Amino acid sequence: MSAALVIMACSSGDAAPTPTPVPPPSAGAALENARQAMLAVDSFRFELTHPAGATSLAGGLSLQRAEGAVSGPERLQIKAEAELGRLFVRVEAIVIGDHTWMTNPLTGNWAEIDPADSPFSFLDPAKLVADVLRQISAPAYKTPPAATGDLLITGSVPAEVLASLVGTVQGGSVLTVDLTLDRAAFTLKEARITGRLQPDDGPETVRVITFFGFGEQISIEPPI
Repeated sequence: MSAALVIMACSSGDAAPTPTPVPPPSAGAALENARQAMLAVDSFRFELTHPAGATSLAGGLSLQRAEGAVSGPERLQIKAEAELGRLFVRVEAIVIGDHTWMTNPLTGNWAEIDPADSPFSFLDPAKLVADVLRQISAPAYKTPPAATGDLLITGSVPAEVLASLVGTVQGGSVLTVDLTLDRAAFTLKEARITGRLQPDDGPETVRVITFFGFGEQISIEPPI
């Protein structure tokens, strides 16, 4: 046998077997895995956008976009773009325990305020995630999951479950929630919420929250 044939025979015999794809869990089991994964995360970043509609805030603000971060159970920072009447304004807020600081929408100057006076006093992204993952009804895969890639799950939640996102909600309303989960880590990458969540919403209002930066070292300190 020639040397080339010997090498080919040895190579063929040493080839690693093709791994058998692991089927994804049921939609309900995937959500429970995601809930456990998110409970283990003590810091993350998020972004809220409105492909259709806006979120009404106290003080006459109409929120268009927001980004922020959570560090531990009592530290939150947020930067928001909103409309105040005909004005476009940017507002920042930092919450540390019982203390809240916010910028003046017109001057940009920081001041410590009573938490009850903050237009973001209701906002609790960590609670929002936990509530949605625990209370979503009739979860199902949006499309049959492929062998690889993110898991896309759809379901519905009553408006009250989302109070930690917008504060005042439209009682009795049920919204569609589409979730994107990381297949390997089961962390929540995106939540797309469609329906009438606030009294001023239309039935086609859409809010999209993306989550990233899990476990990053995020420093949130008093601004003044």
